[in-house]
Amino acid sequence: MQTLPAELQELQELLDRQKIYHVLTSYCRALDRCDVDLMKSVYWEDGFDDHGVFAGNAQAFAEFIIREIQGWFEVTMHAIMNVHMEIAGDVAHTESYLFAYHRVKGDPQKIMEVFGPSYLERYGFDASKVQSDFLFGGRYVDRLEKRGGEWRIAKRTVVMDWNINQPTSSIWNEGMFASLQLLGSRDRSDPVYAR
Repeated sequence: MQTLPAELQELQELLDRQKIYHVLTSYCRALDRCDVDLMKSVYWEDGFDDHGVFAGNAQAFAEFIIREIQGWFEVTMHAIMNVHMEIAGDVAHTESYLFAYHRVKGDPQKIMEVFGPSYLERYGFDASKVQSDFLFGGRYVDRLEKRGGEWRIAKRTVVMDWNINQPTSSIWNEGMFASLQLLGSRDRSDPVYAR
């Protein structure tokens, strides 16, 4: 087997890093736009995902998580930071720091499913009138594989480092927020899909 010159090996690693990063950010877009097809495309068909609330085949996870996000949350925003990659040939191990925001629907049943039974007692508010914010800090620990020149996630594990949960303080139609009326949507009508 012929080995590439050092300069070409470095160039290939840069290309691989960029392609891996694209997979990781596509995952975030898929979650926040509730795009199940995009979500499935970031995993290999035999991929595995362990999110705590789900551990199993990643294609089944894609169906599960999009359905649950649509049921539990009005809005989500996922961002990755500090992506550390270790690449060895056609296998990469990554650790991506995660910050996620979720606005939980103002429904007592949804509130209980997300936060557990003591949350409403702790804050003492009417969950049918007040929404809640769920902030999450953690990491995606992934193994990605390059097959046929394409990188996808083969195994993902979610690690929780912290969370904050509280009644929302969102303002949507007063002050400067009244002028910010181009809002994101959780489907292909979102402005990012307009070309």
